[in-house]
Amino acid sequence: MKKYLILIIIAVVVLIYIFLPSGDDSREIEVILDGVIQAGKEKNLDGVMEHFSINYRDDYGATYPVVKNIAKTFFDKFDGFDGKYSDLTVSIDDTEEGEKQAVANFDISVSGIRSSIPTPILGSGDVPQNLIVTLRKSKLTGWKIIKVEGVELEENF
Repeated sequence: MKKYLILIIIAVVVLIYIFLPSGDDSREIEVILDGVIQAGKEKNLDGVMEHFSINYRDDYGATYPVVKNIAKTFFDKFDGFDGKYSDLTVSIDDTEEGEKQAVANFDISVSGIRSSIPTPILGSGDVPQNLIVTLRKSKLTGWKIIKVEGVELEENF
């Protein structure tokens, strides 16, 4: 009788593992976005870029070095930054290579602060901008941003 009970428990655990999605993957994406925003607020270029993949390439042809250069230019122009996102939805699938890939859709607003005056950079508090961010999870480096879609920078700066 004990053998059957142990086998049933093992079977239930295996079925739960197989059929229930891990709830922490979406939370991991939130942690990445929070990390980028916090590093931006601290003007920590390396902190922002640690969340981007070296293999980053978007529809505009920008690569990791281009994104880093753009971020550095903004860091040089402003004393600080403020940002927030909302309405996050995340879809996670497996790639052909067996890695996990996530597509995060959310609204964001980012302002640069110069002489205590906020200047909209990406969206605004009243009208946030919608972004689609694609991330890939590798066993060595975890989740990294590989593509961003929907960036329309304000020209007020």
